[in-house]
Amino acid sequence: MDAGSKRGILERDARLRAVRKIARELDPEPEHVFEVCRNAESLFRATKALHGLGEYELKILCAAALLHDIGHTIDVIGHHKHSRDLIMKTELSSFSIREQRIVACVARYHRKAHPKPSHAVYEDLKKADQKLVQKLAGILRIADGLDRCHNATCKSIAAEISDGTVTLRVQQRRNSPTDIWGAQRKQGLFEEVFGVRVQIEAVK
Repeated sequence: MDAGSKRGILERDARLRAVRKIARELDPEPEHVFEVCRNAESLFRATKALHGLGEYELKILCAAALLHDIGHTIDVIGHHKHSRDLIMKTELSSFSIREQRIVACVARYHRKAHPKPSHAVYEDLKKADQKLVQKLAGILRIADGLDRCHNATCKSIAAEISDGTVTLRVQQRRNSPTDIWGAQRKQGLFEEVFGVRVQIEAVK
């Protein structure tokens, strides 16, 4: 799937269009989070054979991708935690309280510490939802890393899963080793959650 496709879930889904409006109002760089959302959808679909999740979970992932950086409005330092808190305080009328908590946690874990049972909001989730947060956050971290330069270089993502290794082949609109490196440095949670080794490479 082309990460920049105009026919992605972000453009099709009414719930996500509402969240996108919130992101545009609160995020200082909305085009970055829109790109991360597209990257997240592309990576989600490319690795479906591994995670086995469906459209419902994809919408949760994309909502978190759209809101993961709104904490910048409070402070750059610790903005991932501020994003979680702002999401919990924001009216997401199309999401249940349970879904809102999951979205907040996935956004919180787009960087820094991996999920821990003692963390705020996360500790209140059921075990199954905690596992879902881990999976979606693992995907979001790589998707975010692929736009480290905020230049929307990712065109498409393909995945090959073999012998415990997931090879992600990223086609870029223009050469950007920094974005590949950005994804590589954030692949740890994905590897931990899915029990695989990840290789990320740029392809023409």
